[in-house]
Amino acid sequence: MNRNHLPLALTLCSAIACHAPDAQPATQPAAAPSAATPASTTNTTSAVQAPSPEIAAAESTIDAKVIRAHVAKLASDEFEGRAPGTKGDELARNYIRDELTRLGLQPAAPDGSWMQPVPMLGIKTDVERTLSIQSPIGSVDFRAPDEFTAVAGSPAEAAAWNNAELVFVGYGIQAPEQNWDDFKSIDVKDKVLLVLNNDPAADPDLFAGKTRLYYGRWTYKFEEAARRGAAGAIIIHTTESAGYPFQVAQANHGKENYWLPFRDGQPTLPIRSWCSEDTARKICLAGGKNLDDLTAAAQKRSFLPVPLGIRVSMAVRNHKREFMSANVLGKLPGQDPKLSSEHVFVTAHFDHLGRGKPRNGDEIYNGALDNASGVAGMLALAQACAALPTKPSRTIVFASVTGEESGLLGSEYLAKHLPCPTKQAIANINIDGLNIWGMTDDVEFIGYGKNSLTQLAESIAASQGRRLAPDSQPDLGLFYRSDHVNFARQGIPAAYLKAGSAFRDRPEDRKRMKASYTATQYHQPNDELADWWNLDGAVADLRLLFRMLIATSRDAAPTWTKGDEFEKLR
Repeated sequence: MNRNHLPLALTLCSAIACHAPDAQPATQPAAAPSAATPASTTNTTSAVQAPSPEIAAAESTIDAKVIRAHVAKLASDEFEGRAPGTKGDELARNYIRDELTRLGLQPAAPDGSWMQPVPMLGIKTDVERTLSIQSPIGSVDFRAPDEFTAVAGSPAEAAAWNNAELVFVGYGIQAPEQNWDDFKSIDVKDKVLLVLNNDPAADPDLFAGKTRLYYGRWTYKFEEAARRGAAGAIIIHTTESAGYPFQVAQANHGKENYWLPFRDGQPTLPIRSWCSEDTARKICLAGGKNLDDLTAAAQKRSFLPVPLGIRVSMAVRNHKREFMSANVLGKLPGQDPKLSSEHVFVTAHFDHLGRGKPRNGDEIYNGALDNASGVAGMLALAQACAALPTKPSRTIVFASVTGEESGLLGSEYLAKHLPCPTKQAIANINIDGLNIWGMTDDVEFIGYGKNSLTQLAESIAASQGRRLAPDSQPDLGLFYRSDHVNFARQGIPAAYLKAGSAFRDRPEDRKRMKASYTATQYHQPNDELADWWNLDGAVADLRLLFRMLIATSRDAAPTWTKGDEFEKLR
């Protein structure tokens, strides 16, 4: 695809990260249609019919016992949290390969093997001189990671802020199509930027209202700062704007973070930092400013960057290593002579955070829900597909990808190095976390209405006696936070389901349990398999995905909704 034909906002960045800080540069999409946008489709008729006995029999192989067994293995301490470039990385890849082999699938990497090598750079950042500010009322030192975090934004061996000027730049957004520019004509080269997370949401006609666009993602903030030659950026964390507590950002401080190799000429940011809201208030107050007043001013197009009259200092040293991880790719070849060259991709990232800061004496971040459960779901789908007496018309590729937690690295590499021409990749079904809380009457579709897979999923959910729901948290920008978005960037329609909220059993209790996961377990060592997990909802969701997969592998190719941000890329 010629880059000159991309929408203006799509030419701004090059990759997106998902869950937690430190990511590769990303491509910025324009505003998405609202959840109410109708999704045209040509492949729903077969989906609403009762499944054939053969499909029903294959579907029945997807059960809680299978899912639990895979999660127990992948999330065990033996796998050490599955961080890229570690023993656990290799163990996880080999386990997934062996399971796909056992099911009778064929290797699908471009070179004909099971493993698609992904070159990676690991960078561990040590703070040698802590964050300090000099202001008219004196100097203040801050503690890491209690009050701020710092990680590398470049491959340089060392980086420092030496009395650099600190400038509040609001949301740090330049969006020409929104007639929005937080920087105006201010030159921020060699300065440090204090930035709000998220994007302005008060006006429903701007930035899709409360639906977060990529402009609101923290990755965009760092990328825009790098493009402008800033010395660094400090993003102000709030649980509301991030969607997770400050401890998630803290988990990346002092540990190795991962990148794809930096490209020649790629803009970099010497230091990437987050600070707590309380720290931001102290910094602003030292400059004679009130954070609430600054935030209010940043809601308007007329906002101008505010020099805070503060100088900041910090020094870090980076320890680098180059290594290879890999994506694991297996395929079920299509049987139709005309359609077998077309591919449907099922993805689930196998990596997690490895070993990190101990919590209650536990330093292994097992990642049971995130995303051993997703890999278990992918393997369950592969088992069901392998059980079909008549194999699908199109080729189905099951891809377990690396480096998602560090910026969707493995899926970025895969989407740019597919085992088929991009035009022959017709769809992606992504699994990032399963429903572990019980059966629901609904299931959420992230990116509802963006492509015809929405209506396909809707019809299948109805055949289950359930309903498909739009994203219940559009302000979190979840469409841009998992591996499917890298397929969308190549113009490939993608589907990504999340657990519903209409629980059949003890609904209020189940809702509280689900809500507590982000606050207490997300990216923490206690994300572990537990006896209380109720996988009834996961089974129903995976069976829905299975029927979607079968329909997509035989019927008309999915299409983007007219006017969607990714439509022109197809």
